[in-house]
Amino acid sequence: MVSLPVMLFLLLAPALVATAAESQKDIVVDAEGSALVVNGDKAHAKEQAKRQAYRDALEKGIGAYVEGITEMKDFEVVKDKVFSKAQGLVTDFKIVREWVDEEQVYHIRANCTVSTVKLDGVLGPVVIDALGNPRVMVVVDESIDGESPFLSTVEGEVLAVFEKAGYLLVDPQTAKGLHTREYDLAKETGDTAKLQELARAFQADVIIYGRAQGVTYAKQKVEGVSVFGVRSQLQLKAIITQTAYMLGTETPEFKERGTSAQDGAVKGLRKAAAAGAKSLVHKVAYSLVSGSAGGVPGRTVKVLVTGIGFSGARTLKVGLEETKGITAVYQRAFANRKLELDVNTEGSAEDLAVALESLGLEIAALTANTIEATAKE
Repeated sequence: MVSLPVMLFLLLAPALVATAAESQKDIVVDAEGSALVVNGDKAHAKEQAKRQAYRDALEKGIGAYVEGITEMKDFEVVKDKVFSKAQGLVTDFKIVREWVDEEQVYHIRANCTVSTVKLDGVLGPVVIDALGNPRVMVVVDESIDGESPFLSTVEGEVLAVFEKAGYLLVDPQTAKGLHTREYDLAKETGDTAKLQELARAFQADVIIYGRAQGVTYAKQKVEGVSVFGVRSQLQLKAIITQTAYMLGTETPEFKERGTSAQDGAVKGLRKAAAAGAKSLVHKVAYSLVSGSAGGVPGRTVKVLVTGIGFSGARTLKVGLEETKGITAVYQRAFANRKLELDVNTEGSAEDLAVALESLGLEIAALTANTIEATAKE
């Protein structure tokens, strides 16, 4: 007779069916560094040149990994914080050539490997901080064998990943309580417009939407013990509230066994949620500063102005277009002396608020990606 452990293994050995997209491979770059030889101390000059080469490798690695991030206004601040950990992020440093020139400058050329996993862990949080901690909302439609669980496993896991990264989060229970109908519609349909509407109600800059299900595919009772095989599937996507731009979709799937359908589903969904969220968490930050969230380079800030006439709206738009650091201005709506603009800026929302004040507006409210203002009488 086959033993219980062996039977369980043969019946329901957990298998990874699909995971989030494979992590990006490490980045290999050629780097250079140099330092002046002082008082004949070549050893010290070599160390200084190596440090400079590490920084050069890291800057090139960041540029290759996150398109456009090196153009963000606060990148110098970001660099200083990230470069303090350069040697830990450059995992392989092979000197190709080193020499001292006639000016007594020590030169190093090296072939370097930048770890994208380690880079994410340092660069992501620093960028999030530079952005002013964007607000994130998580909405998940989850079921186990067709029934909605009392608590969403995926929702909790995704919230934990984004909280650890440093984001401000909208409390799901508050959202459900204050906007029950809107929340339920957005969750059940997954309609982008409804998700945007819900996110705006809580001034969320990004909304993470998920559809998750656990489905029992096998059930066996062995020596009096019931064992369930459950396939857990997840689709997770991040949407920029202002632009409706979708950063991408993660679709991990796992098979797990458990003593009940819920037990097996929770195990699989927890793994799927962690994989999907970790893939998205830093993409969100990078998109907000690099222009990869759709449109022209720069981050998009929603500007809502009340008490402004049509001619005043035109004057404001022209003034913004002529302001340094503003790369584009889009008028979305004008009615009843209310103006809605999408402004692409190389700076922060705070920088844009200062510019709006100089153009004759009074700032009423400010978040990482939204400015509310009134026209002066």
